[in-house]
Amino acid sequence: MVTENTALASALVTARAAWPQEKSTARLITKLAVIGAEGLEEEPTRALAARRTRLEASLGQFSFVGGLARLAQMRQDWD
Repeated sequence: MVTENTALASALVTARAAWPQEKSTARLITKLAVIGAEGLEEEPTRALAARRTRLEASLGQFSFVGGLARLAQMRQDWD
């Protein structure tokens, strides 16, 4: 049993518009729950893709000044 509140009532109105052939409120709630869960499963993938896009957009904004000789010197200093 699910307690219907304003948010759920609104979601059911949307679901009824999307699936007018479905008359069962229980089935509509089930469909909404499944779609919601699928969205949550996809979220980490979308977040990673968005982060990768931001990183790729920032590539090239920074440059190394000093050339390869300076880079070699810096590497020697690390040891």
